[in-house]
Amino acid sequence: MTAVDRGTARLRDGRSLTWERTTWDDPRGAALRAAMDAEISPRYAALRGGDRPPAPPTVEDVDFVVLALVDGEVAATGTLRRLPDRWEVKRLFIDAGHRRLGLASALLEQLEDGARERGADELFLQTGNRQPEAIALYERQGWQRIPVFAPYDPADGISVCFRRSLAPR
Repeated sequence: MTAVDRGTARLRDGRSLTWERTTWDDPRGAALRAAMDAEISPRYAALRGGDRPPAPPTVEDVDFVVLALVDGEVAATGTLRRLPDRWEVKRLFIDAGHRRLGLASALLEQLEDGARERGADELFLQTGNRQPEAIALYERQGWQRIPVFAPYDPADGISVCFRRSLAPR
């Protein structure tokens, strides 16, 4: 992938990549999040039993949503959620037909830039222990593992949490 500057860039294969900031209730992002739930939820069904996962973000606590469009087609999404004491990356998802293009790393950069614009000097995120591809991405991108933070339950054995210091650009 070539450098991304919030506008349009080119992927290695020549397709156009455009970044679009939107809102939590944008139906395109909602469709990607539904696809994420359909893909990820079965991985945790046996671990959770009848327990419900933590509540998803709401329109009230989401401050920033970005979509990646590849040749105009929605390919990925990511969100920044404002918690009382921190900014958290939420619902980062790449459509199955658009994986292995570098979108996840570029999307993390977009979210990091969005957090910097909001005055954050660090970011946090939570993923699950049955998402080794996500864990590998975050470690590769320089995120450090940290103890499980609220609102996640350290006793459930599922959550894997990370922190990243944001140096100014």
